[in-house]
Amino acid sequence: MAAPDSPVHPPSGARLTATTIRRTIVIGRLYLGIGGAMTLLLSLILASKGSATAFQTTYPLELPLFAVLGSIGGLMTFTSDRTKGVFEYLISYGVRPRTLFFNGLASTAAMSSIVLGVGLVAGLGTAVVRGIPITPDLEKSLALYTIPVCYAAALFTAMIGMVWAAISTPRSGMNSPVGLAPMVGIAPTLFILLLAETAPTSEYYYVTGGGALVIIVATVGLLAMSGRLMGRERFLSPL
Repeated sequence: MAAPDSPVHPPSGARLTATTIRRTIVIGRLYLGIGGAMTLLLSLILASKGSATAFQTTYPLELPLFAVLGSIGGLMTFTSDRTKGVFEYLISYGVRPRTLFFNGLASTAAMSSIVLGVGLVAGLGTAVVRGIPITPDLEKSLALYTIPVCYAAALFTAMIGMVWAAISTPRSGMNSPVGLAPMVGIAPTLFILLLAETAPTSEYYYVTGGGALVIIVATVGLLAMSGRLMGRERFLSPL
């Protein structure tokens, strides 16, 4: 007599994170495509105009906005899994709630990296072809504002959205965490930019880098507290 099939256990650790990232790319492909396309379009337009001043000033400031938009797939996957009972299945096999949040952040970072990579390759590549110099100031803007703010804003958006999704009943459209999350992500990006613009020129990058660091620390703090403050019942499917 044939033995019954053994139960299928979910992947654990790094395999679960990698699986979540792959699923996020599929689920959030629309947002990823929109964010990547807008980043590509902005980069090509600014670089193709041939104005070095316009490119060097505008290009590094607007990339974070599109990175936040393109990374919404991480939050979409988290919300979808909670609604459909995937988290119940994972938790029943010993996956901790904090791991679920961590995988959401890892997926968000991966999506942001794709959008950011598209923008950097397209923008800087076109600038070189058009003869726009890649100045030290532009490099500093990308390193101390664009890149850190891209990740900080995207991760903060995802963390706030995931906590909101875990403690609330499911809603659709603009009233849902996914619908309102881009506004949450844009807010700290604009705040850091406005704060940096009002600061002395010599302190500009201290403000941008420090602001991004504060947002990342807040995100890590929320991740650390999620395991203690969120009971497992928060991840039960409402269906």
